[in-house]
Amino acid sequence: MTGRHQIPGFAGLRIALVGPLPPPAGGIANQTVQLAALLRDAGAEVELVQVNPPHPRWVANIRGVRALVRLPGYLRRLWRAGGRAQLLHVMAHSGWSWHLCAAPAIWIGRLRGAGVLVNYRGGEAHAFFARQAALVVPSLRRADALVVPSEFLAGLFRQHGLAVAIVPNVVDLARFHPAGNSDKPRAHILVARHLEALYDNASALRALALLLPAVPHACVTLCGEGPELERLRQLAVELGVAHAVRFAGRTSHEQMAHLYRQADLLLNPSLADNMPNSILEAWASGVPVVSTRVGGIPYLVHHGEDGLLVAPGDSAAMADAMVTLLTDADGARRLAAAGALQAQRHAWTQVAPLLSAQYRRVLKRPPSSGYTDWVARRLFPLQEWFKRHDSHRLLHELERSQWWPARDLEALQLRRLQDLLRHAGEHSPYYRQVFTQRGFDPGKVQHRRDLRCLPILRKADINDHRKDFCTRDSGTLQSMTTGGSSGEPLIFHVGKARVSHDVAAKWRATRWWGVDIGDREAVMWGSPIELKAQDYWRAWRDRLLRTRLLPAFDLSPARLDTYLASLRRQRPAMLFGYPSVMCLLARHARQRRVRLDDLGIKVVFATAERLYEEQRALLAAAFGAPVANGYGGRDAGFLAHECPEGGLHIAAEDIIIEIVDQQGQPVPDGDSGAIVVTHLASADFPFIRYATGDIGALDTRACPCGRGLPLLKSIEGRTTDFVVARDGTVMHGLALIYILRDLAQIRAFKIIQESVVRTRILVVATPQLPLSLKQDIAAKFHARLGAGVEIVIEPVNAIPAEASGKHRYVVSHVAQH
Repeated sequence: MTGRHQIPGFAGLRIALVGPLPPPAGGIANQTVQLAALLRDAGAEVELVQVNPPHPRWVANIRGVRALVRLPGYLRRLWRAGGRAQLLHVMAHSGWSWHLCAAPAIWIGRLRGAGVLVNYRGGEAHAFFARQAALVVPSLRRADALVVPSEFLAGLFRQHGLAVAIVPNVVDLARFHPAGNSDKPRAHILVARHLEALYDNASALRALALLLPAVPHACVTLCGEGPELERLRQLAVELGVAHAVRFAGRTSHEQMAHLYRQADLLLNPSLADNMPNSILEAWASGVPVVSTRVGGIPYLVHHGEDGLLVAPGDSAAMADAMVTLLTDADGARRLAAAGALQAQRHAWTQVAPLLSAQYRRVLKRPPSSGYTDWVARRLFPLQEWFKRHDSHRLLHELERSQWWPARDLEALQLRRLQDLLRHAGEHSPYYRQVFTQRGFDPGKVQHRRDLRCLPILRKADINDHRKDFCTRDSGTLQSMTTGGSSGEPLIFHVGKARVSHDVAAKWRATRWWGVDIGDREAVMWGSPIELKAQDYWRAWRDRLLRTRLLPAFDLSPARLDTYLASLRRQRPAMLFGYPSVMCLLARHARQRRVRLDDLGIKVVFATAERLYEEQRALLAAAFGAPVANGYGGRDAGFLAHECPEGGLHIAAEDIIIEIVDQQGQPVPDGDSGAIVVTHLASADFPFIRYATGDIGALDTRACPCGRGLPLLKSIEGRTTDFVVARDGTVMHGLALIYILRDLAQIRAFKIIQESVVRTRILVVATPQLPLSLKQDIAAKFHARLGAGVEIVIEPVNAIPAEASGKHRYVVSHVAQH
C-alpha cells in the first residue's frame, strides 16, 4: 500500500464512499475496502456508507424483504454522510442494488450539495441496460462524473449517450506477488469466483474431469461461497473428481494471496464478466490465466499474449487450454510474464492520478458570493440574450464535453467539420470556387485529415475576397480588424454563432480557476474596440460586472501609480492582460515598494503575447497568485487556455489546430511548425485552415486534470515590444500598431524604434501611399512618441521573417524588459 506522501491529490478531501463491504468478499466489496484504505493512506478523510449492513436473522432468506429492511437505515446514513462530504464516490452495479442503493445516492448527493462520482461495474450491465435503460440513464445523467473500469463498459455507456472515463480496478502488488521458484511438479488450478450460477463453476468441474486423463495429478480449489455449493459437491461426485476438488469456502485477502502463490493457473469459467479482480490478482502473482471469452474479458485478456480465451460453457476447450499451460512450462511462463506487466498498469500509483483527476472534476466550485452568482447566472446571460448570443447554453455544453475522451471529441469535431464544409460549399462564393477548382467534395469528408486537400488560408486571401467569404444566409455580421502576428492588417467579419462560442470557451476557462463572471476583475488591455466603447451605458455595464479597464497605452510612472492605487481600492479577484504590461506594473510596484500579493488576486490571466517563464515567475511572485496562459486572437478565435494542472487545452469542440511546415505539410506531433486553425463555429464567414502567423507545437501527453481536450505544447513568437517616447514614457507597442492596422492600403508593416529620436516604419502598400497619408501617419506617431522624433516611412516589397519564422511587427532597441 502506498504512503500518503507518494500519491498527491487526495489530502484533505472529505469523501463518502458508498458501496458493499464483505461478507461476501466479492469483487466490488473487495474494491470498496481496498479503495477506502488507499484513499485514507493518501490523506483523504473517508466515510464508508455500507449498502449491505448485517440484517436480522428472520429476513436472511427473504431477498426482497431483506433489502427493504435495510433501506431506511441506509438512506439515513447516506443523508448524513452527504452533508459532511465534499463528494460521494458511489460503487454501483446492476440489478436491484442500482435502484435501491446507487440511484438514491446520486439524488441525495445532489440535494446535499456534494459532487457525485458513479463508479459503475459488473459484467451484466448490457442485459440490465437492455431491460431498464429508461429507468437507469436519467439518474446517471444527474451524476457529476461517470467512471467505469474497462473499455467494455465505456462502449455500453456511450451507446446511451453517456460520457465516461476509464479508471481501472486496483490490484495490491504488495499483497499479490509471485512465489519463489519451485521445482516440485504441480497442476494446481484455482477458480476464484463465488459459487453462483453466473460464474459456471460446473463447467470448471467438467473440464477437470476431461483434464485428469492427461494430467492425473491435477487438482482444483474452488474459492468462495454461494447457493451452488451443494449442487457442485454432488456434481464432483458424479464426475468422479471429488478427490481432486477442494471447496475452500470464505477466504480472506491474505488467504487468497497464499492460494495464488500455490496455483499453477487460474481458470475463470464465468458466463458474464467485466474486469474480474481474480485475473488481475493472478497476473500480479505470476499465475497464467485461462478464461471464457465473455463481456469485458477480451478487452482485458489478449488471447495467446497474456492468457488463453475459450468459449463460455465449453468444458472441452477449457481442458485443452489447461493441458497446454500445464505441459508447456515455457509457454506458461511467457503468458505469466506478460500478465505481470499488465498487472503493473493496475497498481495504485498508476490508477491514483486517473481517479484524482475525476475527483477534481466532481468537486463543486467554492460557493460564489451572492452578487457574483447573480451576475453569472442572471445578469450576464440576460445581456447575452439581448445580443442574441447563445453563450450561456454553450457554456453548460462545454463544461460537460471537456471531460469526454479524446475519441468522442474527435467524433464531435468531424461532425461539425462536415457541417461547416458542406455549408461553406453551398453558401460561400469563395469556397464554392475553391472546392470546384480543387475537385473537393465536402460530402466525402470522413476524417479531419481530409482538410489537407484544401489550401491554407492567408490574410491576403481574405482581404482580396472579403465579400465572397460571407455566406448568403449569414445574419448580422460584426466587422473586426486585427494586425495579427505578422503585421499584415486584416479586416474580417464574425457572426453571432462564432462570438457565442468564443465567449463560452473563454467563460469555461475562467471557471477552471475558481473565478467567474461577476468577480472583481482588472483588465490591462489596449484595443481600440474596448477603449472607444467606454460610453455611458458601457461604463454602467462594466460597473455591474465589476470589471475595470486599465488602458495599456500611456504607461508613464504617474499612470502606473494611478493603476496601483486603483488595484488597491478595487482588490480584484482576477487580473487579465498583456504579460509585458503586467510585468511592467509589477516592476514599478517593486520600485515603489508597494505590495501586490495582499490584494486577494486568485489568478493572473496572460494573453495576446507569448508568456515567457521569467514573466510567469515575476507575476506569480508579485501578485501571490498562479498565472494562466491563454492563446487566441480576434481573427482565429479563442484557441487554447491553461488549466491549473499546467495543460494548455485547445478548445477542441470549436477549434481544429494543425501544425505544418513551410511547405504546408503536417509535422509530427511534438515538433514545431506554423499554427493553422479551422474554426468550426465560423459558418457565416468561414475560417478554414487559417494561418495565424504563429509558431507552435502539439502535445501528445494527457493532462493530469483529466480533461479530454488536446494540448498545445508550446506557442512561440507572440511577442510585442514596448516603445519609449522621447520624454521617457513607456507605452505598449500596440499604441503604434493601431495607427497602421486599419488602413486598407497597407498590406504589411514593421515598426523599428532605432532610438528615442528615430523610428523607422517598413510598409508594404497597395497602391503606393500618397503623401497626405504618410503625413497623417507621421503626425499620429509624433503624438505618441514626441514631436521631435524622426519618423521614416520606408516602402518595401516584402517584410522578411525572423530566423525563428516569426514575423515580429514591433522591434524596439530602446525599451528594457
